[in-house]
Amino acid sequence: MEPRPVTDGPVFEVSDRRGSITVDSTGVTFRLDDETAEFDWSEIGAVETNTPRFGRRLTVSVYTTSRRSYDVHIEAPNRNQLKQWATELDTVLDSYFEDTEITN
Repeated sequence: MEPRPVTDGPVFEVSDRRGSITVDSTGVTFRLDDETAEFDWSEIGAVETNTPRFGRRLTVSVYTTSRRSYDVHIEAPNRNQLKQWATELDTVLDSYFEDTEITN
C-alpha cells in the first residue's frame, strides 16, 4: 500500500489494537486489521461521529456521494480520552467542511 501524501491542514489520527482512523486534507482513511479504506474529500458526502453514553467506543461513519456508508469503531483507553477524541475530530472535520455548501 502506498502511503498517502503529506499535506497541509489539521490532522486527526487515533488507533487501537485493531484499527485506526485518520482525517486529513486528503480525506478519511479507515484501517481494520489488514484492510484499508481511503475516501477522498471529493467522494465524501458526510461524516458522522458517535460516542456512546456508556462505553469507550468512537464510531466514525463516512457517507459517500454514491449513497454508501462505511464505518469503523476505535476503542479509547478511557472515557476522558474518548471525549477528547470526539472534540478533536469535530474540530478537524469542521475545518474541512466549513467551505462546503449544503444543498438539499
